[in-house]
Amino acid sequence: MNGVKKKQLLNIKNDWLEWLITAVVFFLLSLYIYENRATFIVPKEFEHTVAVQKKSDMTIGEITGNLNISQSFIAKKDDFSRIKIPFGTYNRQLQGSFSFELRDLASGKTIVKRDINLTELQDGLDFNIDFPVIHNAKGQKFKFIIAGGGQQPGNTATIWRSSADNYKQGQLIINGKKFSGDLHFKVMGVELKPLLSKPMFVVVGMIILLLYLLSIFGLRHYKNEIHKAFLVTAIPIGLAFVVIIPPFDQLDELEHYYRAFEVSEGKFVNQNIEQGLGNYLPASLVDTVYDVRYIHQSGYKYSIVKEAFHNKLQPENRIFFRNYASSYAPLIYIPQALGMILGRFLFDSPLLMMYLGRLLNFAAYTAIVYAALRVVPVKKTLFYLLALLPMSMIHAASLSADSIINSTALLFVAYILYLAYGTVEQIRNKHLFITIGIGLFIALAKIVYIPMLLLFFLIPFRKFKDKKDYWKKFFLFIIGCVIPFVIWNLMNVANLSVPDLRANPGVSPRGQVVFVLTHPLYYIKTVLVTILSLGPSELVALVGKVAANYQYAAPSIVIYSFLFLMLLFGLMNDDNDLKIKTRKTDKFIYVIILLAVMLLIYTALYVGYNPVGNSIIWGIQGRYFIPIAVFLFLSISNDQILNKKKDSNLLVFTIIHCCMYALLLSYLVQING
Repeated sequence: MNGVKKKQLLNIKNDWLEWLITAVVFFLLSLYIYENRATFIVPKEFEHTVAVQKKSDMTIGEITGNLNISQSFIAKKDDFSRIKIPFGTYNRQLQGSFSFELRDLASGKTIVKRDINLTELQDGLDFNIDFPVIHNAKGQKFKFIIAGGGQQPGNTATIWRSSADNYKQGQLIINGKKFSGDLHFKVMGVELKPLLSKPMFVVVGMIILLLYLLSIFGLRHYKNEIHKAFLVTAIPIGLAFVVIIPPFDQLDELEHYYRAFEVSEGKFVNQNIEQGLGNYLPASLVDTVYDVRYIHQSGYKYSIVKEAFHNKLQPENRIFFRNYASSYAPLIYIPQALGMILGRFLFDSPLLMMYLGRLLNFAAYTAIVYAALRVVPVKKTLFYLLALLPMSMIHAASLSADSIINSTALLFVAYILYLAYGTVEQIRNKHLFITIGIGLFIALAKIVYIPMLLLFFLIPFRKFKDKKDYWKKFFLFIIGCVIPFVIWNLMNVANLSVPDLRANPGVSPRGQVVFVLTHPLYYIKTVLVTILSLGPSELVALVGKVAANYQYAAPSIVIYSFLFLMLLFGLMNDDNDLKIKTRKTDKFIYVIILLAVMLLIYTALYVGYNPVGNSIIWGIQGRYFIPIAVFLFLSISNDQILNKKKDSNLLVFTIIHCCMYALLLSYLVQING
C-alpha cells in the first residue's frame, strides 16, 4: 500500500504543472458557471404556438392610406398573448404607425387595440404584438385587423401572404374583399419560467465539472496513446455539441440536411425538368426547417423546437426544390444519410432525422480521426490539434459534409506519411487500394482539393520494386481517384453549369474566367491583396472563432492556445520525428500542394461569387483551409528545434482539454443567453 501511495505522490510531483492547470481551470469553470447562473435559473419567455400560417409567396403590396387588412384564425390552445407578423420595410427608415385591433368573432368584442410604430419594424423579421393573456381561447375564432393609418407610398411597409388557401381555418380580407390566401402570422402563448430549477442547475453544473475532472485521469492513462486521448476529449464534447447547438444554426447545415435526405432516398443527381433544376422533397421537411430556423437570436426556443419534434415526414406530399449542396458527391454524405434512414424507420420525424444524422456524422468523424492518429508516424501532436479544432468539432457535430472532408484529409495525409516514413518496407497492392479508397473522398469532395493527390510523390522510390513499379502504381492511384471524379462530374454537369446567384445576382462565371485569362497580372495582385488584408482573420476563422449562423464566438484564449500550439508543434520535433529520414524535396511538395489548393480556392470564389474584375476576393472562409492546414505546419518544421521534454503529451492534452470545456460552457451560455 505504501508503494502505491509513493507512486501516486511521485506522479503528482512529476506532473505538477498539469495538475496546477487542471485546478486553476476547474476553479475558473466553476466561477464561470456561477456567474452565468442567471442565464439558466432566471425566468424567461417560453413560446408555444396557438395558431400559425407560415406559407408566403407574395406580399399584399404597400400598406398605404386607409387600407384595411383583416385575418381570422382559430386558437388551438387555451391561452395566448402574442401575435407575430413579419413586416417588409423595403429597407427604408420608416416613420408613423399602423393601427392594430384584435376581435373575438363570436361576440364581436374588441379585445386589444394598439398602434404599431413603424420605426420599430425590422425588414423580414417577426414583429411581436403583445397584449394581456386571453384565456379559455381553445376552439374560439378571432380576427386581427391592421389599418394603414394614412401612410404615403414610399414611407410604409408590407406583409407577406400566401397565394393558395393553405390555412383553412381563417380568411384574409383586404378592404372588404376576400382573398384565397392568408397572411403570414403566428399566434403564440407565452409562459415565464426558468430553463432549470436551482437544484437541477447545481446538478448539471456538477456533472460537467465532474466529467471534466474524470477525463483528466483518462488523459493521464492514455498519455502515450494519442488516438485514445483524442477520444477522451472528443466524445463528450462532440456529443454535447450534437445536442446543444440549435437546429440549422451551424454553417450551411440547412443545405446539407436536404442533400443528406436526397442521398438517403438514392437521389444522387438533380433532376432537370421544366420547373428548373432540383429534386422533389417532402414539404414536411421544408416546413420543419421553417419552424426552427432563425428563431434563436435571443436564446434557444426550446418550446418551439419541442413542437417541431411532433412534425411527421409525410413523404407523399412533395415540392420541387433547388438545393445548391446537390452538387456535392453522395459519397461524402453516407453517415448523414444513414442517420436519415434510421430516423425515418424509427421515428418518422424530420427533426429527429436531423439529430440522428448529426450523431452518425460525428461518429464517422471520430472513427476516421482515430484511424489517422493511430497510423501517422510523425507530428502526432499536430494532427491531434487539427482534429480538435473548434471549427472541426462543430462541423463534426453537424450534418456538414466538411466533417467527412476534414477527417478524410487528415487520414489521407497520415496514411501517405505512414507509407513514406513508417515501417512499410515495400508498397504492395493492398497499400495502393487503401490509398485509392481514401483518395476517392479527396477527389470527390471538392475539385479544389485535387492537388492533395500529389502527396503520393512523398513516398520514396526505394519502397517500390523498381521505377516501373513506382510509376505503374502512381498512375493506377491517379486513375483510381480521378475516374470516379470525372464520372460524377459528367453525371452532375447540368448542376455545375448553373451558377449560384444567391449572394450576388450579377455574378458571371464565364465573364470572370475570361477576365482572369486576359488580366493575369491583375488577378495575381487581387489574390495577394486578399491574402494580405483578409489572411489573419481567415487564420483565426480556420480555428473556429465563429462557427455558427448566430455568431456564437469561441473564447479568445481557446483560439490563441490552438494557434500557439499548432505553430509550436509545427516547428518543433521530438525524438520520433528525428528518427525518420526526410528528403529535401518533401517540404517542396508540401508547399506546392498548399499553394495550389489555396490558389484554386481563391479562384473558385472569385469566379463563382464575385463580380467580374472585383479588386478583392470576398466569400473566403477560414474553414475551407482546414484540409490543407497540416501542410502549412509541416512545411515550417525545423529539425534544429527539439522538444526536450520527454513527457509533453500530457501537458498538451491537458491544455486542449481545458480549452474544449471552456468552449462548451461558453457555447452553452451564448446559446441560451
